[in-house]
Amino acid sequence: MSVRRGWLACAAFALMSHPAYAADLLGAYRQALENDANFLAARANAEATREAVPQARAGLLPNLSFSGSRTKNNTDITQNTILGPRTSHSDYVAEGQNLTLRQPLYRRANLAQYRQAEAQVAGAELTLDKERQNLAARVAAAYFDVLAAQDQLGFVAEAKKVYYEQWQRAVAMLDKGAGTRTDRDETKARYDGVLAQEIDAANAVDLAERTLASITSRPLPAAALARLDARRLPLEAPTPASFDEWAALAENANPELGSLRYGIEAYTQEVDKQRSGHLPTLDLIAQRSYSASESVSIIGSEYNTSLVGIQVSIPLYSGGAVMSAERQAQAGLERARQQYEAGRRQMTLNLRREFNNVTVGIARVRALEEAYKSAALALGSTEMGVKAGTRNTLDVLNARQQVYGAQRDLGKARYDYVVARLRLKAAAGTLGEDDIETVNRWLTAAK
Repeated sequence: MSVRRGWLACAAFALMSHPAYAADLLGAYRQALENDANFLAARANAEATREAVPQARAGLLPNLSFSGSRTKNNTDITQNTILGPRTSHSDYVAEGQNLTLRQPLYRRANLAQYRQAEAQVAGAELTLDKERQNLAARVAAAYFDVLAAQDQLGFVAEAKKVYYEQWQRAVAMLDKGAGTRTDRDETKARYDGVLAQEIDAANAVDLAERTLASITSRPLPAAALARLDARRLPLEAPTPASFDEWAALAENANPELGSLRYGIEAYTQEVDKQRSGHLPTLDLIAQRSYSASESVSIIGSEYNTSLVGIQVSIPLYSGGAVMSAERQAQAGLERARQQYEAGRRQMTLNLRREFNNVTVGIARVRALEEAYKSAALALGSTEMGVKAGTRNTLDVLNARQQVYGAQRDLGKARYDYVVARLRLKAAAGTLGEDDIETVNRWLTAAK
């Protein structure tokens, strides 16, 4: 328990250090947007990928370059004459500058590279949107896992108190000669069992809190989180009510599918780019040159040259590299198509699972509401039976355990229903912050 107290102390300090932070689902989601490593990695990837477009565009725009040189030359010349060898020495400076403008007129590979970059950027943006929606669903699942764990700890604590009181009552009754050893031993066994359950429940709360904190990068104690108000929770069928309509919506809205479609487009352009290795290139070239030099035979010569022309380059043979690269790109395109098909099938499966979870979740919550009411009535009847002498302490313990179990299952079913609603929208690709705000309105601040 000392570990848990230390964790709660850190959490309390963090909350006091940030008084404006709301310990509710919306606040946790906004903190996760700023701190979740997976989402931040996706955002950085999108930012890096965006730079592919200006880099590819550069291959379609003019390229201006300048080069210059200045050299000092020292020359010794030896000539044989009738008077013998004669040596002369010459020092002179040579310099030159070139300003060259090259404008691509026809480079099919560069155009394909630009279109490929546009597809890659669009795909990265959709991947970022997918991670944002996944993050919202993950935060919600972790948040309600904390609440469920805290509920269980509360039920166990209440059961411990009740079982202890019943155990002490059974001991007192036995001492007075009005009780039985069986009642005493049964209540003691239940009390000992709930002590072990309390350890497990406290550990579950600690792990759930840490899981949520790993996403938000800030400890949030369960006791500080806003609770789900069952009176505000609408048990409504999904809208639209037809799974086929959800599937049609997801085909167009699911960001992962959209990203995979752009992956196909990117590889289509890759095929075109590699195939362009067979095609000629055409550039417009304009150049201005200046050079000056001296020598033993020429003194102070200067040259100014201007040229404008068209440069054509025709590939003839590259050892089979172009054809190999094209085949490689074709294989990559087929891989992208199969990845899209696999993604579409997985999306349909995920969508069906969450659609069923919502519809089944509604029925499950309603059934467990009735089960809880019945368990509570049964407990009351059993307690009255004890007074009438028709029931014993063991019957009360069993009935009370039924009530605690029904409470736990009902609370968990409500949490699962809420999370399933969000996951259904995430599977369709339509989950937004407004949906988190809607769920947040179903919560009530912790007391």
